Amino acid sequence: MADTKKHILTQVEAFDALRISSADECPNLEMLLDSTDEELKSATGRDWSKDDPVDPDAKTAAMLYLISLDDGAEVPQTYISKTVQLGAKAKGMTT
Repeated sequence: MADTKKHILTQVEAFDALRISSADECPNLEMLLDSTDEELKSATGRDWSKDDPVDPDAKTAAMLYLISLDDGAEVPQTYISKTVQLGAKAKGMTT
């Protein structure tokens, strides 16, 4: 499966986060990555996938959300904290 769209996480980063070695192990990976990007955009008001390079905090938040989405678990508190930080960055309130 080739990346056709730029996401916050690369395919390799998503594989690592989900502890898989190929897209065959997660046939809905593209949908999960799309959902992750949209969630962070909605939570922070910024499309972090358009940054080059992508902010490390955005990558961390994306990994946490992706894992919880794949597991069907609640998002961890760390994710919520990261999105608050990212929201402030998006508004230029921090560096």
